[in-house]
Amino acid sequence: MNPERLTLISTSFIVLSGLSLLAGWYFIRVRRDIVRHRRLMLSASGFAGLFLVAYVTRWSLFGSKPFAGTGAWRTFYFANLVPHILLAIALGPMAIRLIYLALRKQDFAAHKRLARITLPVWLYVAASGWLIYFMLYKAF
Repeated sequence: MNPERLTLISTSFIVLSGLSLLAGWYFIRVRRDIVRHRRLMLSASGFAGLFLVAYVTRWSLFGSKPFAGTGAWRTFYFANLVPHILLAIALGPMAIRLIYLALRKQDFAAHKRLARITLPVWLYVAASGWLIYFMLYKAF
C-alpha cells in the first residue's frame, strides 16, 4: 500500500469521526435521543481510534511527508499544523475522561461541561486534519 492511500484512509477516519460527533451533538441537543447520541459518540471515538492506528502505521512505514508549498502557503500550513498537533495531543485525555463520565452515569453535569470544550476541539482537529491532508497530498 502506498503512503498516499494509507493517508487518505486515516484522513477519512478522522472526517468520519467529526461527522459522527456532529450527528451525536444533534441527537442530544435537538432530539434529546440519548441512545443515538451514545452510539454516535462511541462511533466517533472508534473512528478516531482507527485514524490513530492508520496514521501511526503510515508514519512508521513511510515517515513524514514534507510540505512542498512556499511563502504564504507555508505559513498558512504551519499555522494550521501546530495547533492541530497540540490540540490532538490534548484531545486524547479529554475524550477518555468524557467517555468515562458518560459511561459512569453519575455526573452528567461534569460530562456536559467537558463536552462543551471537547466538541469544538475535536471538530477543529478533524477539520484541520482534512485541510492538512489536502495541502500535503492534493494542493502542492
